[in-house]
Amino acid sequence: MRAAEVEPRGGDRWAKLVSDPVHAPEHLALAAVEIIGPRARQWAAAISADYPSAGPAALARLAGRQFTRFGALTSIFGAVSGSYAAIALLAGRALTDAELVLHLAAAHGLDPTDPRRAVDLLVITGVHETATEAEAAIAASGRENQGVGSGDAVWRLSRLVIPQAAAWTALRSINRAYPGTSLLAAFLSSTTAAQATVARATSYYRYTQLSQDSGRAV
Repeated sequence: MRAAEVEPRGGDRWAKLVSDPVHAPEHLALAAVEIIGPRARQWAAAISADYPSAGPAALARLAGRQFTRFGALTSIFGAVSGSYAAIALLAGRALTDAELVLHLAAAHGLDPTDPRRAVDLLVITGVHETATEAEAAIAASGRENQGVGSGDAVWRLSRLVIPQAAAWTALRSINRAYPGTSLLAAFLSSTTAAQATVARATSYYRYTQLSQDSGRAV
């Protein structure tokens, strides 16, 4: 089943997220496409109109710089969230990744509002190793409750939250001795993570373009 065949939208998407936490990454990826996708398409159209000679590589570099800065600023706000900092930083990282992936897709001439971009997002961010796995998970997220226990949901969430929480706890300990360390570390780690996402997304979409060009040539 293609990702596009999964129908819930808007408020229905959030209702599915609550009722099906096992597939939270898939629901969030689809929501990101619905919410951020139109903005990414408008961004690419506006930049292309202002700079008609700019090719996909130039647009991709601009998107990378713009949303790497966005992620760095988000991380600073997250770092001052007190006991909720680990969750805030995780949410900021997810939002930055979604902005980067969808704007880079638009920069490479792909439709960022196509539900297929949810598959791209899940693969590029490492939630799933292959597009086939991501497609299967999205398809499963569109079906009714299949009797999967909440333990799976907790396990998937803990894989993301626990490392972030552990790292933040260590940083807070260091920050007591060296004030400002946590803010600097949050800024640097966010920038590094965003740059890694840019590199993965750029390689992914270049490969996608080459595959499409080869298919048309045949």
